[in-house]
Amino acid sequence: MCDLFALCAAHSHCATTSLPLFAARGRRNVHGWGIGFFRRNHPVVEKSGDRVFQDGQLHGSFQRLARVVASPIILAHIRYKSSGKVDECHAHPFALDFWGQSWIFAHNGEAGGIEPYQSRHLPTLEAGSDSARTFEFLRDYFADATDRRLQISFLQILKEGLIGLIRQYPGEYNFLLSNGCFIWAFTNHRQFLVLKGSQKLEEALLLTTIAEGLSPENWQKISRQEGTWGKILLIAGGDLVLAEDLLPPADAAGEFSGRDLPTGLS
Repeated sequence: MCDLFALCAAHSHCATTSLPLFAARGRRNVHGWGIGFFRRNHPVVEKSGDRVFQDGQLHGSFQRLARVVASPIILAHIRYKSSGKVDECHAHPFALDFWGQSWIFAHNGEAGGIEPYQSRHLPTLEAGSDSARTFEFLRDYFADATDRRLQISFLQILKEGLIGLIRQYPGEYNFLLSNGCFIWAFTNHRQFLVLKGSQKLEEALLLTTIAEGLSPENWQKISRQEGTWGKILLIAGGDLVLAEDLLPPADAAGEFSGRDLPTGLS
């Protein structure tokens, strides 16, 4: 299954050590890779449908980007296809605009039921995958809630959108969403590993889904708790500032629980 990486710092930072380790430890993902960051508030996404690691070597472009990209927020994704084609278009991250900002999104998981979803807003993503449709669904929810921006928090709208997503299209969702100022993360089926102040890697806050982490240090494991619909994280300025459960609505008793997840994921 795909793997995710994020770096978040108070100032521009490189991921010269951690990004190559992420790629090497996620080498089983053979269907493409991507790196996303922000330059003057504009998203920059570099990606490829090639293997990130082959014949004992990192993909040349990935290695170069790991050396030269400097940004307060860096997201990366290495892909193992669950839907869609194997090409640059279907590699992550993706970028879309809503609420007057540009957002970068990377996802892993399987939610085949959402693939027929047709977005109500333009533009749409060219990729024909569950990940692309998930991003469009969330973008549409926020776009439709624009007139409530002053009355309700981003977190509350995100929770509403996630509840709607899981209710209409049950599946495994694990994603990172960033506007260049902060990172929202969500999981309902895999754990995040978080580390700050590494002695072996960058000193920024680091996040990954690689099961053993990226270094032999005390990575904090964060995952969905029994009886909840998932875990939401907010990362900003190099700190984990929020880790909150997504609770099922009162009228959803038994609608989604660990019993609905594949063996070993609950």
